[in-house]
Amino acid sequence: MDTLLGGGDLQTEGLSLELPEWVEDGAFVPLTLQLAGARPPVQLLILRSAEPDPRIAQAELIDWQEPLRLSLRVRLPQSQSLQVVARDAVGRTWQASQPVRVLGSTCLAPVSSDPLARLGETRVWAEQADDLELRSLVRHPMETGRRLGADGQLLAKRLLRLIEITDEQGSLLRLQPFEGIASNPLLRVVLPTPRQPLQLRWLDADGAQYRTHWPNP
Repeated sequence: MDTLLGGGDLQTEGLSLELPEWVEDGAFVPLTLQLAGARPPVQLLILRSAEPDPRIAQAELIDWQEPLRLSLRVRLPQSQSLQVVARDAVGRTWQASQPVRVLGSTCLAPVSSDPLARLGETRVWAEQADDLELRSLVRHPMETGRRLGADGQLLAKRLLRLIEITDEQGSLLRLQPFEGIASNPLLRVVLPTPRQPLQLRWLDADGAQYRTHWPNP
């Protein structure tokens, strides 16, 4: 966080967070952030305040439909605050924080089935008008190394390394997930309509890659 904020011109307006005030299950908490007036590329850091590893995700966005809109599902084992820090190409910085009350969480609940079942299955869908609202989902357990499997043993840590959206001109979004991203990562971003066809790529911890396109060829 200090790297993004250090020496930057801190803005008082432009960044907002949309989060529920409370959730029944902290394993899947919807987060939408909106940033207005930023100049690309934008660096984002999404954090949670009360965990040993506070990182949820780090992202770089190259192009978007103004204002920048990005949605994720995040993982909160307990009540705490979500924090977002942003920095744009000319050194302007933004910071926002919002508390979320967690009534319970299945983040660390033992699993009774194979967490790798249907690993890498992907889905992409979009709504197109003046802009392109793109949503994607990949089957992945995002294991933190703290959950017990059906045999009572700790499951090995296994996180995605990268989520990337590209078009024929190059990368539009690169996102590095950490332990704070919920299982079966769901991503929503609003892009300019001309930026297509698009390729989506998920890079797994073992080097495996899952790819799909929109629209389907």
